[in-house]
Amino acid sequence: MQAVIAQHLTYSYLEKSKNRAIDNISFQVREGEFWAILGHNGCGKTTLARHLNALISPQKGELVVAGLDALANANIWKIRKACGMVFQNPDNQFVSSVIDEDLSFGLRNFGVSEEEIPNRVKVALEAVGMAGYEKRSTHFLSGGQKQRIAIAGVLAVEPDILIFDEVTSMLDPEGRRDVLNTMQRLRERGKTIIMISHYIEEAILADRMMLLHDGKILGIGTPGEILPDIELLNRTGLTPPMAVRAYYDLKAAGITLKECPLTNEELVEGLCQLR
Repeated sequence: MQAVIAQHLTYSYLEKSKNRAIDNISFQVREGEFWAILGHNGCGKTTLARHLNALISPQKGELVVAGLDALANANIWKIRKACGMVFQNPDNQFVSSVIDEDLSFGLRNFGVSEEEIPNRVKVALEAVGMAGYEKRSTHFLSGGQKQRIAIAGVLAVEPDILIFDEVTSMLDPEGRRDVLNTMQRLRERGKTIIMISHYIEEAILADRMMLLHDGKILGIGTPGEILPDIELLNRTGLTPPMAVRAYYDLKAAGITLKECPLTNEELVEGLCQLR
């Protein structure tokens, strides 16, 4: 089944403007897939993400999220429950400094019974590797831990789809690694993951990638199809991963690897095979 179906989706922040934040884009995301959406600032990534979470209503085209028509006002809250969104700055998502109170707040808003809330909080924290932190204060957490708590707050509502909007951009390498590992675990549990990012190396984790430029889709494919295409990445304003750049530098020098590596580990393995 399809988690997301977008057909000719179009949106402009200024009425009658020729500059569209999203310009006639169509794509489908299957249930359980991990998608990475990349592009330079202002390309339309966040606008698209907000459509998927019903924070913005489509102006033109069709959009179905978790089987729900996004054009129907009656579906707005249903879509927000089915499609949870984690934002760039976790502090902006907290309503309480005590973790279990913060997670409980969102559950109450969705009408979850008081008897069920403690177990929902416990399960959500376990899913992000933060079990036992119920009574801790968010003020004493690292950036990566805060982001995992923000993810737990969304998970507690039990959405089918999770959108991560630049969630690693404010984190150090260790925090980024923790959050990316959390995404991987959630995907293994069957969640549909849509990751908005400007770190091209993070896209290697995805099943499929989408490249956006000036509101238009320039490419959709697997990381193995998209990342070695330097010309396409240049049109999007993205720098290829170091391993891909090294592959083409070696090729220009007359050294050809069997295939283009996407990671540093694959590059090392390819170089070892030259012996």
